[in-house]
Amino acid sequence: MTIKMDQPSFSRRAALAAAGTLGALGAAVVAGTGANAAPGAKAPKPALAFRPDGRFKVVQFNDTQDDEQTDRRTIELMDRTLDVEKPDFVVINGEVINGGCDTGLQVKQALNHVVQPMESRNIPWAVTFGNHDEDSVARTGMTEAKMLQFLQSYEFNVNGDTADGVTGTSNSLLLVRSSKSKDPAFGLWLIDTGRYAPDSINGQDFEGYPDWDWVRMDQVTWYRNLSIATEQKYGKKIPSLMWGHIALHEHRSMWFASIDSRTDADHQRAVKKHSIVGERNEGTRRPS
Repeated sequence: MTIKMDQPSFSRRAALAAAGTLGALGAAVVAGTGANAAPGAKAPKPALAFRPDGRFKVVQFNDTQDDEQTDRRTIELMDRTLDVEKPDFVVINGEVINGGCDTGLQVKQALNHVVQPMESRNIPWAVTFGNHDEDSVARTGMTEAKMLQFLQSYEFNVNGDTADGVTGTSNSLLLVRSSKSKDPAFGLWLIDTGRYAPDSINGQDFEGYPDWDWVRMDQVTWYRNLSIATEQKYGKKIPSLMWGHIALHEHRSMWFASIDSRTDADHQRAVKKHSIVGERNEGTRRPS
C-alpha cells in the first residue's frame, strides 16, 4: 500500500483514504492557542525529507508475521513493491513476527529477513509493534524493548527510543523536512497499540469483549504534549499521519455510521455520509 504526499496541496481525506492508518492529523488535536507542552516534551529534528519536486512516498507493509523461516513469497512481494514504488520511507505496521521462534537468535533472524528489502535499497524504515510480536517471549526472552534495540542497530532504521513513563515501545514522531527549507512540512507518528487486554482494570471486568489491547491515556498525553512542543518549536502546526496496528473502535463506528448496528444498509449509508473508499476485511478489535 502506498500514499503519495504532495507537499503544497496534501489533504487529510486523501491521506486517510489512501493509507488506512490509525490516526489523524497532529494539527487536528493540538490544543488551542496558548497551550503549553508539559516539561520535558522536546520536538525532534526532521529525520526524513521531501524530494526536490515536493513529493514524499510511503510504502506500508502489514503483518509480515512469520518465524525465522520467513515465507519467501513475503520477501518477494516486498522486493517487487519497493522496486516499483521506490518509496522515501517504509513502515511495517505491526506484527512484524509471530510466536513461532524458539530462541533469541531465531527472533533476530526473523526480523532480519523482513527488514533486508529496505536495508539493501538504502530506504529509511521503521516498525510499529502489534499483538503477536512478543508471543514467543517466554521461550526467547526477546521483549519488544530488545527487538527495538536490535532493529535500531540497522543503518536505515529510524525508530525513536521508547519514551520514559509512557506505555508502549518506540512511540515516535518522525518529521519530514520541506523541500524548500530546513523546517518540517509533515509528520509521521508511530504508536504502539499494545498486545492483549488485561482481565480487568480497577475492578472493571472486560469479559465478553475482544482480547486485543488499546492505546492508553498516557500515550494520548504524550502525543498531545509532543504535538504542542513541535508546534511551538517550529511556529506552526505540522500536518501528520499516525500508524498503529490495532484499529480504534471509531473505525467501526464510521464504517457503519452507527455504534451498535452493523448491517449492509448501515454501511451503504456510511459510504455516502463519509465518502468511504476501500474494503474492510477484518472486524475492529476492541471498544474504546
